[in-house]
Amino acid sequence: MHRNLDVGQLRTLVTIMRTGGFRRAAQALSLTQPAVSQHIRRLEAVLGGPVFASTGRTLELTDPGRELYHYACRLVALNDEAASRIIAAERPTRIGIGVSPYLEGALPEFLAALVDLMPRIRPTVHTGLSTPLAARVAAGELDVALVLHPARNPAFRPVGAVRLAWYGSIPSAEPGSLPIALCAEPCSLRRHVLAALTAQEQPWHLAYEGPDVPGLRAAVAAGLGLTCLPAHGPDAGTVPRLLPNALPSLPVPGSLPLALALAPTASAPLAEAAAHAARQALRPYLTTDPAPPSAGPPRRARP
Repeated sequence: MHRNLDVGQLRTLVTIMRTGGFRRAAQALSLTQPAVSQHIRRLEAVLGGPVFASTGRTLELTDPGRELYHYACRLVALNDEAASRIIAAERPTRIGIGVSPYLEGALPEFLAALVDLMPRIRPTVHTGLSTPLAARVAAGELDVALVLHPARNPAFRPVGAVRLAWYGSIPSAEPGSLPIALCAEPCSLRRHVLAALTAQEQPWHLAYEGPDVPGLRAAVAAGLGLTCLPAHGPDAGTVPRLLPNALPSLPVPGSLPLALALAPTASAPLAEAAAHAARQALRPYLTTDPAPPSAGPPRRARP
């Protein structure tokens, strides 16, 4: 015949010994003192003898009671650990995700793929230019971010390189100095564009400068200047795109590295799931995919 020990009764025994008395244990457990005494009597029925040799000013356990107390401490701790882990596993985990507005066209597919792999997460999306997003990830304000960032960083996981194209209206008469529209610093794409113009020794002037990408798109659509944007994405249908060689003076736009910035506290399952989701959602944007071939996507995991 099995004798089952009740964790609640064992917790009462542990609390009595740690607080130094039945009355204090009753207060700590929000029980009445008779209920505490009843717990000990039930343990004694299982034990087949008394738990306490003395319950006066100094509590003294019997030899069997001392052994029971030793196991009670371990069983109560194991119960609490198991309950804590199970409850934590069932609770949705909030994940802060940053996405460059240049890549917002891929955001729905990225989120869908990420939540499919990690159903317990509750993502919150933040958009912004890549450099500020990367700083927020490094500070732990965000968990992951998709950024256009050429700098090598051990906290960045390469995803590929985003193909770029020139957008804007051809000037009625091509001037010696090209009108260029850019986001203000800090902006990785701005630095890429200016480096390309400088390398070709192409004269240019800043026709528009603004703090965000929606304003940049509006300026380019209004004919204020030319700019580089991803070749694939929402801009392709809303902003006029220049055909290759439409302006021979423009440098080849090339591509810009795309990376997944990971917070120091980001778990390995989150990093793997986010990397897979990014490659899947952004494949049309990319010129290369540096990830080695695998048997398939990572299994569903918790963050």
